[in-house]
Amino acid sequence: MTNIPKPRAGAPVPPTPEIAAPTRPLTSTARILRPYLRGGEAAELIGVSIRTLEKYRSTGGGPPFLKVGSRVLYLREDVEAWLQRHRCRNTSDDNYAAALREMPSQRNRS
Repeated sequence: MTNIPKPRAGAPVPPTPEIAAPTRPLTSTARILRPYLRGGEAAELIGVSIRTLEKYRSTGGGPPFLKVGSRVLYLREDVEAWLQRHRCRNTSDDNYAAALREMPSQRNRS
């Protein structure tokens, strides 16, 4: 049994230190090295929501994917190559116009 002194009546109670929950890193070493990405991981790499990636799968315009049973996988190389194809130097770039035409959204089509 430990002898913890009790605070006197009327004495200020010292603040209790807040204990922060440990945060899980978004990318672990194992996930970085895997050749295949799950949908959420691919969406995170691209910088879009999972729902947007689902739209790309159904309407086209997204990176190539694999369907294995009920799981959708993306080859990391395919996602990175898809990102490279969408690089633009400015809005007059031919690649920029092609990227807009490729997007499934109606507001971006001309």
